[in-house]
Amino acid sequence: MYKIPGDDSHFYGTFATSTNGLMGSAVCSFTLDSVQEAFADRFKEQATSSSAWLPVLSNRVPEPRPGQCIEDTETLPDNVLNFIRSHPLMDMAVEHEFSKPAFFKRDVIFTKIVVEKMNVSVEDEEVTFTILYVGSNEGKVYKLVQWITEDSSQSLSYLLDVYDITPGESIRVMELSNKHKSLYVGSDSQVKQIDLFMCKQRYDSCMRCVRDPHCGWDKTTSTCKIFKTGLLQDVENKTSGLCDTSAFKKKIVVTWGQSVHLNCVVHVAEELNDQKVIWYHYTKDKKRQPISYRHDKYIETSEHGLVVVSVGEEESGRYDARLGSSLLCSYNLTVDANRCGAPARSRDYQRVYSDWCHAFEKHKAAVQAWERKKSCTNRENNSIPNTQRMRRQIDES
Repeated sequence: MYKIPGDDSHFYGTFATSTNGLMGSAVCSFTLDSVQEAFADRFKEQATSSSAWLPVLSNRVPEPRPGQCIEDTETLPDNVLNFIRSHPLMDMAVEHEFSKPAFFKRDVIFTKIVVEKMNVSVEDEEVTFTILYVGSNEGKVYKLVQWITEDSSQSLSYLLDVYDITPGESIRVMELSNKHKSLYVGSDSQVKQIDLFMCKQRYDSCMRCVRDPHCGWDKTTSTCKIFKTGLLQDVENKTSGLCDTSAFKKKIVVTWGQSVHLNCVVHVAEELNDQKVIWYHYTKDKKRQPISYRHDKYIETSEHGLVVVSVGEEESGRYDARLGSSLLCSYNLTVDANRCGAPARSRDYQRVYSDWCHAFEKHKAAVQAWERKKSCTNRENNSIPNTQRMRRQIDES
């Protein structure tokens, strides 16, 4: 459990399933009001070891009511103390905030959590973001951001980054230092200090940079920097196409029948690969169609690139790679069909004919040289006795 210093209304906790079956963990936030509400509700009891757990009637609860704060516990009567010992459960569970976890993940056990709140000016309004650092039994720290929607109806969260701090060692202790702007992480054998503002070191693309409340994207230098006014930022992912102008763009001219590789490397941690890169093709009439991969036309590479096999006129146009709503890279593909077409002017015809004759002469010379070499080899083999020829073949092998 963790409580932000100075905030007595909320606290945060990590929860995990048993390690014997399917493992999983969750991060939940709670309010003190929800705890008070649960303790003000009915108690639960089990009459016998074989009975079901049932709520206790209100008229059977002694006074002063168990769970209330009193000045002197020595004044509590025996019936109250006995009731507390025999009724350790409440009938109502403590609800986590907004009735859902802030984050959950399979096949991992969360061990520690620390939290900070950050106020950011968005369109002349102060917006509060909650940044959570969650340690795991694998030595990794998950950095999350949580915010409340404008109508305060629900809470949303987003996984920003994953730090591999103590590989193979469970994280035992985590502390935040606002003075040093650092996160301190400890395992059984080591303690490490992590900078909270590793914008340039961690984010090499606009789409990831703008989601972190600590950071902002500089369009001029195409780098991620510590956030200040004038840099791009969109933590809540509200502004569609914010990073489109910063995406990689290139024009390519290819010959009809040629195959072309559209490279689009995405540097994302394995734990963040919950979204799939999708390629789109914009035809000449501006219609956007998602690419359907097939071995004879469109092939996806291991780094999310696209190979267009044997391009024709119908494959010309714009190709965009998107991760969710974010543009990663864009190619404008032009197919030059005239290279393989008939010359339109006599000068072009003479140039093409000259090139063809030159290529044909080179090919003819290569064939004649090969035939001469083959002829000399055959005459040499025929002049050597069989025994010598066999010995020579053995030596050559």
